[in-house]
Formats: sequence, structure tokens, C-alpha cells
Amino acid sequence: MDELRKKHREILALYKLEKGIRDIYVEGNSDKVFIDNYLKNKGCNKKVIPISIIDFSELPIDYFEGLDVNSNRNKVIVLSKLLNENLPQTEVKCIVDKDFDDYIKSINNSKLLKTDFSCLESYLFCEQVIDKFLKIGIRNFPVNGAFVLSQLSKVLKSLFCVRLLRELNFRSAQLVDFDRNLKINKLDAKINFNEIEYLEKFISKNDFTKDSQKIMEAYNELKQKLTLEIRHHIHGHDFLSIFFLYINKIKNTSKYKEENFDRTLFLTVETPMIENLQLFKSLIL
Repeated sequence: MDELRKKHREILALYKLEKGIRDIYVEGNSDKVFIDNYLKNKGCNKKVIPISIIDFSELPIDYFEGLDVNSNRNKVIVLSKLLNENLPQTEVKCIVDKDFDDYIKSINNSKLLKTDFSCLESYLFCEQVIDKFLKIGIRNFPVNGAFVLSQLSKVLKSLFCVRLLRELNFRSAQLVDFDRNLKINKLDAKINFNEIEYLEKFISKNDFTKDSQKIMEAYNELKQKLTLEIRHHIHGHDFLSIFFLYINKIKNTSKYKEENFDRTLFLTVETPMIENLQLFKSLIL
């Protein structure tokens, strides 16, 4: 049974009355599973709540400051704004993916926590997690976690850069399906991805041909600025989709379905792997 949705004013009234509540709001159910598991392992009794339970329909559209009102991430941000302005003393917190916030002006306040890297899925992008997942969930996979990460990195940074380019300049533009531009060699488990060809298809699909040279230059210039480690330059959906595609191409396993693949990966993470990172230290304070 779905949890009854509450108006935003009801949420504010609850936290105004119950000052000791330390709830944590997240973007979706996968985030909830991950954070719940971590808090349980740390013996921290906080409730993790997906933002979908809150109805923001009574808020004036101007309060969203131009943010897409249909985005769960933006709804979490708006809730943090409401809490910060109306209940500055509350211990309720909100968590969102950092996303493109290193490169784009964003809303920040004391109630809003952001991932240490670009997204929550970035915490899965490490050898320990991938090795454990392959050992327990797949078995007899022909390559190790380090090799898998090296292959995924060939694609993810380029896709992140295209997404960032779109966010900065062409918000209404449509992305190109990467699976048609991605070649996975089953024999050596290597990925071949032509980023220029992918960008050209992006340009063609959106009828940007007359500005193709400028877009290519902007892309190259932007990519040169992505100098942090790869986990800062990953889009979560791209990572999970390509990893799922990669495993099924190499191993032809039917054990996992894509819709629950991410939850399995999140539950592979052990508390010592993440407890010293800033976000997770903040959650248990």
C-alpha cells in the first residue's frame, strides 16, 4: 500500500511541533535502501523518507526558482529550502546528488547535503564494490573490478560531458541512446566507444548541424575542465545501465533484471568503505 502523501505545509507543521525528529529525505527508493542500510549498520536511528510522499502542489511556482517541478532531486532541494527558511533549528536533512553543481550555480543551505561525488551511484564505482559484486552475484566473471572500472570509465566521462554541455547550453536537446554507439568485445571484455561519433549523432538528432564546429569546440574545452577523479564525472543512470549491459554481454546472465540491479549493487557496499566520506560522517551526527 502506498504511503499517504502529505502537503508541504503539513510536513512543516509536524517538524515545528516535533522538534527532536531527525528524518532524512532522499530522491528515491534506491537511495532510501542504501542510506537505511548504512544507518542501521552504524546503529543510528533515523528515518529515511523518499521525497515522493510530499505534495508540493500548493507552492507557488516561483518558489522553485526555475527548477523543474517534476524532478525528484529538485523537490528535495525545495524541501531543504522550506526547512531552512521556516525551521532553521530543525535537525531534518535532505540529500541530493551533487550532479553538475561543481560547474553550475546551485541552491545551497544548511539543511541540504550533497553526495561527495557526482551521484549516489558513484559510491559503487570502486574496486571493492565491483569485485565483491562479481564474486558473489555473477561468479567466474573473466575480469576483475579494476579492469571493469577502466572500461566503464572510457564511456562515462564522455557521456557526463555531453550531459553537462546540454545542461549549460541546450536544455531541451535530446540525448542519443549510447547502447547503439557502444561496442563490447566478449573475447577480451574491452569497450570501444567513439565519443566524437556519439557527439556528431547528438548534433544531428537535435538539428544543430550549422553549429557543429562550435559545439565540438565547446565539448573539448569543457572536457578539459573535468580534471577531478572519475567518480565526480559519472551520471548514475549511465553507470548502472552500461555496467548491466557489460555484464550481460560478457556473461550472458539472466540472474539480475535491470530494475533491481541497482539495489543489489547498493547492498554490496560495506559500511567501512564509505563511513569516512563527508556525507556519511554528516548523517550520523
